[in-house]
Amino acid sequence: MKLLGFTNWHDEEYQRIENQAEEETACEITVQYMRRHGYKFTGSYHQYGERGAPYFDTNQKLCLSMRGWGALMAQVLELPKDMSDKLGIDMSYCQWAWLDEPEEMVLP
Repeated sequence: MKLLGFTNWHDEEYQRIENQAEEETACEITVQYMRRHGYKFTGSYHQYGERGAPYFDTNQKLCLSMRGWGALMAQVLELPKDMSDKLGIDMSYCQWAWLDEPEEMVLP
């Protein structure tokens, strides 16, 4: 599986990745790609932006929840897990999940 670029989350030209194993592979590829290119954007942009959803040579696109995208961005940016709450739950995904980006976004 190779990441070819980014499209709109709602683009009907590409099928959503539904298989969990394929989604995990797509996430790993996306993390590496975004690190290499310096991209960073919120879950809101992932779902509503012009080029927020990665698409692959399998004619599929990665469509995550906003929280899922926030977790992916936490991996991309290697955010520390010291943001965990009192119960020990990793909350690092929260920074990039929703509308207010903690830093300026870098878009594809």
